[in-house]
Amino acid sequence: MPLNEDQILEDWKKRLSPTKVVILAIFSILMLRLAYLQILKGNDYFLKAENNRLEVESIPAPRGRIFASHGVLLASNRPCFCLLLYPQKLPWDKEKLKKYAVFLSPILNKTQGEIIKFLKDSLHCPLSPIYLKKKLTWPEVTFIESHSYSFPALKIISQPLRYYPYHSLASHILGYVSVITAKQLKSGTFKGAEPTDFVGQMGIERTFQKALSGEKGKRYLEVDALGRILRTLKEYPPTPGDNLYLSLDVSLQRKAEAELHGKKGAIVVLDPSTGYVLALASSPKFDPNLFVKGMDQKTWQRLLKNPDHPLQNRATLGLYPPGSVFKPVTALAGLYYKVITPSTTVFCNGGFQLGNRIFRCWKPGGHGWVNLKKAIIESCDVYFYQLGLWLGIDRLSNYAFKCGFGQKTGIELAEKAGIVPNRTWKWKYMRRRWQKGETLNIAIGQGALVVTPIQIAQFFAALANGGKIYQPQLLVKITNYKGKVIKETTPILKGKIPASPRQLQEIKKALDGVMNYPSGTGYRSRSLKFRMAGKTGTAQVVSLPKKKGEKIADLYKDHAWFAGFAPVDKPQMVIVVLIEHGGHGGATAVPIARDLVNFYLSKKAKDTTFKKK
Repeated sequence: MPLNEDQILEDWKKRLSPTKVVILAIFSILMLRLAYLQILKGNDYFLKAENNRLEVESIPAPRGRIFASHGVLLASNRPCFCLLLYPQKLPWDKEKLKKYAVFLSPILNKTQGEIIKFLKDSLHCPLSPIYLKKKLTWPEVTFIESHSYSFPALKIISQPLRYYPYHSLASHILGYVSVITAKQLKSGTFKGAEPTDFVGQMGIERTFQKALSGEKGKRYLEVDALGRILRTLKEYPPTPGDNLYLSLDVSLQRKAEAELHGKKGAIVVLDPSTGYVLALASSPKFDPNLFVKGMDQKTWQRLLKNPDHPLQNRATLGLYPPGSVFKPVTALAGLYYKVITPSTTVFCNGGFQLGNRIFRCWKPGGHGWVNLKKAIIESCDVYFYQLGLWLGIDRLSNYAFKCGFGQKTGIELAEKAGIVPNRTWKWKYMRRRWQKGETLNIAIGQGALVVTPIQIAQFFAALANGGKIYQPQLLVKITNYKGKVIKETTPILKGKIPASPRQLQEIKKALDGVMNYPSGTGYRSRSLKFRMAGKTGTAQVVSLPKKKGEKIADLYKDHAWFAGFAPVDKPQMVIVVLIEHGGHGGATAVPIARDLVNFYLSKKAKDTTFKKK
């Protein structure tokens, strides 16, 4: 029997009922989900949407400038265009990576194969932008920008890069800056640093990194789905870093470095009345601009493995036996502990016997009867062997420490403390007892005793000024980018040499005799313009039996020292010269010191005359 229309409609209603339920359920779920997204999570997704639309870009702050005395600019900045790679925006597709390689090959001057390998490696660390090239030329900038839509992983930024106008001049003082390493970034050594930041890695640049770096600005950009910039929404300019003013005399620094050319060694010149550094040179040196521009791995390894160690600041980090320039310390210790008087005499026949061993004097025939003054003037080893034995290592090492040895001077550069050995030191590091013969070696500046040139300079500055031990300083003042003075330094008095004025005067007279008495070890190379005082030193590197006429390899030749001051009556400069494997101090180090004394004091005299006029 055929169904009527009412029955057919009723049948369809029965069939659609479950479908209605399903549709209603789905619609309800969608409504609930929409409510969840818009009401409960609305703010979160709004921020995500905004972040996808916005990109926050840091604006590098110009690094603070560094000046020497008289306003000579030693470190500044140059605006440069740099090419960055953002690995997170690189395609994983091989064909697309190849397009990047083809595009970058002429810009980076590398083969496509090298670039593809580099790009694949960078995909494993996608969060850190990578410098591809610094100091882009204008044609390179326009070429890259014209293809920016095709290569979203590439970006050009304008960044002020460090520039050292005098190149290698004062390189060990200034140090250098380079892009922060992944290790430094992870360690948190430089707070707030980003992967593209340049930071101080050495010298003044490292010590005053915080002051020099300034504060970065921010730029809020609107970008599209591919990360391409549409417009700038807001911008906060950076605050340039502070400017540093150093005590260096540039002309003297240049002269000191010229004197060291072709040699390995160091020169330190201080103002004895304040401790301020007038010159500090180390050789060989380097050009800090190389680190800003960036160097390949081969060049870096070649620099690191260079046997002459050009990156080492020999003035503060070089450890050397002081040789005879240490004898004034031994002499003062003898006077201070009343072991000797200035008139105490010792007979030198060319050797000093202790047990079954003979300790030789540098003069085989001996010096005869010598008192303290003659012992310093002629550098008699036998006198100081005997004095060392009378003092004992405990008093000698204790006195040396009070004079600033065995500890850092406090200069604003990386430095080493050196070693003033004693019984405790030997037992701790060697598990052996101290021997009397070792005391004899320490008394003449040999044995396990090692010092830095800056420590010797600090001590001789104290001898020159009447006993005041000033901390060597480079920084004179700090100003902000507007020129407002933020900080001014003053001389830092660390202590005094344990000695009476009369005792210090005795040593000063003897040092005058070294340079101005015909029998003095520095007499032949003395200055004829200005009266100098000082002590020569020939420090033995290693004890080698030498046959007559046999040549010694340069590596085993003695170090040449000179430490002194000028003019004698009113010292204006203290100078220390160390030449590695330079032989005799009187023949090698003194002429350099003399030339620097003549240069600096003549210049000062001219400047004074000009001011009076």
